[in-house]
Order: sequence, then structure tokens, then C-alpha cells
Amino acid sequence: MIMSGSREATIQAIQGIDIHGTIFYDLVYVHSGEEGQPRRTRVGKESIYAEARPGDQVRVAYLMNVVTGVERL
Repeated sequence: MIMSGSREATIQAIQGIDIHGTIFYDLVYVHSGEEGQPRRTRVGKESIYAEARPGDQVRVAYLMNVVTGVERL
């Protein structure tokens, strides 16, 4: 469990979704140096950079094990 902080990762898949007019992104990513199951999260468009794509190297920010932001490295 990641209480707070950030970790580097690689986006494996991303899909935009519209829920009642609000845009979200479902992400599948793997932390650098970690050989486990890919992680999945849903973030609002304000929490991720524009034009995110699979293969992008990113930094994933956490608070109480919840993703709070994704930024490109």
C-alpha cells in the first residue's frame, strides 16, 4: 500500500469515458521495476496530462493508496 508520494510507471492502456458529461480516463499501468499485476485506476481529466498514450513514462501520485494525479516524465 502506498500511503502518499509518487512512483514512476509505464501506461499500458488508456481509455477515455464520458459519465453524464464529465470526462474520465481508465488507466492500466505498471510501476517501474515491479513485476506484478498491472494496476488499474480511473482519474478525472484534470488529474492527467493531455494526449496520454500507451507506452508513456509517467509519475503516478498517491494519497492513501488512491491515485491523485498522473504526469509525464
